[in-house]
Amino acid sequence: MGDPADTAKQNATPADGGRLDSIERISRALSIAAIPVVLGVGGWIIQRSLQNQTVGAAYVNLAVTILENPDKSKVPNELREWAVDLLNDNSPTKLNNKAVANLKSGDVTLPSSSSFNFVPSPALSEDLKTQLNKSLSGFRTYLSSIGFASDTRPISIDIRPGTIVQEQEGSGVALWLPKTNTMAVASAFAADQPSVMRQLAHPLIDLRLGYDSRHYWAIESGLASYFPCSFVSEPVLGGHASEAGRRIFPPQDLRTQRKFGEIDLSDWASVQNDGSEIWGGALWRIREIMGQSQGDRIIALAWRDLLAQKPEDARAYVAFGTVLVNRSSAIDNKYTSPVRSALEQRGLHF
Repeated sequence: MGDPADTAKQNATPADGGRLDSIERISRALSIAAIPVVLGVGGWIIQRSLQNQTVGAAYVNLAVTILENPDKSKVPNELREWAVDLLNDNSPTKLNNKAVANLKSGDVTLPSSSSFNFVPSPALSEDLKTQLNKSLSGFRTYLSSIGFASDTRPISIDIRPGTIVQEQEGSGVALWLPKTNTMAVASAFAADQPSVMRQLAHPLIDLRLGYDSRHYWAIESGLASYFPCSFVSEPVLGGHASEAGRRIFPPQDLRTQRKFGEIDLSDWASVQNDGSEIWGGALWRIREIMGQSQGDRIIALAWRDLLAQKPEDARAYVAFGTVLVNRSSAIDNKYTSPVRSALEQRGLHF
């Protein structure tokens, strides 16, 4: 028995073949024309789904933020109740009635996602712990807002009695210990916000791209001192340390005009300490010229530009100064001359 399809082909007339060809061409054309429509409708459906998920996640994050706040005076009961209901509605495992009641009353709060792990210490009071948690959380959020990558890794805060922190990595009034993600701070400096925030600045702005240059580290030291001082709008590092602390490490005033040549690149202590005050002071002057908001963003962008360009060590100072001028000029030409002059007065030769 023959194939029915073959029989149909044998019986088809030329006219039938022409009509079939026409129908086939039209079908193909319609199929091709329909593809963008199908893709467009499908893409719209997917996009709407993603948007709904994004909006839902944003509301959940807002609810969590509300329920993290332990201050009942700042969170009205009706807002707290809304947050609990929203969180419970979006949770695959529902809260029990007691948890709902405690969260709505404010007797219980959610653990803060922005908090830090504090190492128990006789030098750490509850008031100091609360103050440090608030200031460090705010500073980390601020650095993220001006372009630095957000780092949500757990960070330990170790406030140690005395004026000096001693570690295998070295000693100082405060240290960032990358192996354990710990900020170790001598209690004499725990009340000085810029000194403490400086240790948090290191892991957020440091040279994790593999640079091993004293020129780069001197600039980084200035950045690590500048941003905390700018955040609290106070140009002095260590000004609120104890009297014993100030004797060990006299406060650094970023308004002091010192020369880049005073940084001894063969001496790590000079790279850190002189780099802090000299480069930090140059950046503070740019802040005075441009204002905090514009100045901080320009400085953050310039640092990222420098790391992207990767100039040789000896050209790092000039390259950083050049991108600072260029970034400032891009905002307004009126900043070009004063920013350039501020760097030249400190000994930078373009």
